[in-house]
Amino acid sequence: MGMKKVLGLLIMLLLVVPAFAQQEPPSADAIVAKMKDKLGLTQDQISAVTPIIEKYSSQREELHQSIEDGTADRDTVRQQMKELREAETQELSQVLSAQQMTQWKQMQPKRHPGGWAKPQGEGGGSAGNGSGSDNGNGNSNSSSESGQ
Repeated sequence: MGMKKVLGLLIMLLLVVPAFAQQEPPSADAIVAKMKDKLGLTQDQISAVTPIIEKYSSQREELHQSIEDGTADRDTVRQQMKELREAETQELSQVLSAQQMTQWKQMQPKRHPGGWAKPQGEGGGSAGNGSGSDNGNGNSNSSSESGQ
């Protein structure tokens, strides 16, 4: 019986450890599908958002790969990721309504002080913490939305 427990624990470790080790970002299609569902995108918006998400998802994947390959240091990649998020937000703001942008920002993973994304569950009652935007984008819009 003791051997079965050990074997069971070993199997669990083999399944769980790789899941933590390689936390891959969601695909562009998955992001667009989630945006469609959560933000109520129109077909025109889906057509406009898809290439934006694909472009930035691809660039983020390249940055993640550069860390894994050891060709870039974390501080450099962290800064580049921040710039990508800002550029992506700017492009999306040309397509999404102010309300959709607010919802989009709330859907984004919360960042640790070092800049790395903290995994976010589907639920999440803390999305409304800190009424200001994390990334400083859209601050000029917040005064017009403050009544809602």
